[in-house]
Amino acid sequence: MILLYRLTRFISVIFGVLLLTFLLIHLVPGDPIEVMLGESASTVDRAELRRDLGLDKPLIYQFGHYLNQLAHGDLGRSIHTKESITSLIAARYPATVKLAFVSLLIALIVGVPLGVYAALRANRWQDFIVTIISVRFAAMPVFWLGPVLMLFFAVWLGWLPVSGMDNHGAIVLPAITLGLGLSAILTRMTRTSLLEVLNDDYIRTARAKGLSARTVVLRHALRAAILPIITIVGLQMGSLLAGTVITETIFSWDGIGRLLVESIEKRDYPVTQACVLVVALSYVIVNLATDILYQLADPRMRSY
Repeated sequence: MILLYRLTRFISVIFGVLLLTFLLIHLVPGDPIEVMLGESASTVDRAELRRDLGLDKPLIYQFGHYLNQLAHGDLGRSIHTKESITSLIAARYPATVKLAFVSLLIALIVGVPLGVYAALRANRWQDFIVTIISVRFAAMPVFWLGPVLMLFFAVWLGWLPVSGMDNHGAIVLPAITLGLGLSAILTRMTRTSLLEVLNDDYIRTARAKGLSARTVVLRHALRAAILPIITIVGLQMGSLLAGTVITETIFSWDGIGRLLVESIEKRDYPVTQACVLVVALSYVIVNLATDILYQLADPRMRSY
């Protein structure tokens, strides 16, 4: 029953995303025919190309045709390059996944230890410093932080490449740009969750048994406080997969976010729809994986 409910919710979310995306991209000002042929093209040429691409059909027919293609596992072809969209996604998506995972790793390495440190020194000067740092990181938008890191580490110091994907170190700056904001959220969540359990009876019992402070925190308190952290990590991982558009554009990172921007600029409807579909699927699948981890971490959740 639970599996059927989740499957129904999954299908309804994906269908809603497909429908809204289809309607919105057709309402955006601009004509892909003009982008492809230019303003000097004749009316006959425009009409012929529009007919060849199927853009002369009613929207309901175009949407039905698109759903029929998806049902057969066909994402279609790009209006501009005629290239298979499946191959375009396959070439770009791994770069986005790589960037998202490295960013999440940076966020975990920075955020969780800082949150534990702040919780163990709650209401002291160390806690206030960590709070100030985390608030600063959370308030930095990626479109500002990215160029600042690029200017400092790439232009002034010359330690890292400015942009692109040709160098192994090229992922460092975009990953830090995305990871710092997430680390601030994890810091605050870890601190809050840990403070809620540090004064529980079983924690006092563990301390009374003579267990070391490290054992009490890592094996007992942090394990109990991990559930909200799992939720945040799952949601933010989905956001990273879906929200790397600005960062990928700033650092010329050839991921699906940059492909989405390029397809919108060219009014390439099939590519735009496919990119949004992949992003939506990624978000839903990550949320499903988060639910599973939640149940593994807390057996009480398995009955829900």
